[in-house]
Amino acid sequence: MSAEFLSGATMVASAVIALFFLRYWSETRDRLFLMFAGGFFTFALSRLLLAFLDEEDEGRVLVYMLRLVAFALILAAIVEKNRSHRQASRGASTH
Repeated sequence: MSAEFLSGATMVASAVIALFFLRYWSETRDRLFLMFAGGFFTFALSRLLLAFLDEEDEGRVLVYMLRLVAFALILAAIVEKNRSHRQASRGASTH
């Protein structure tokens, strides 16, 4: 398989995953799903941008920064969810 095919498949998969998370967010209004959707849309965008840049283009570094943003969004969503879950369980145990 060619690198372009795999890159395109990864982009489409990331966009589809983001759409699933958006659907879950619209049903639950849980920020975790919204942040995951943002992260996966960012992954898809970075793949799309990389497809249009040459291998020697210095702008590729900035595109890789998008991946860092995507990972940060996902990590922040997980941390936020765990913190809110702990605070809710602490509040329930004190009553």
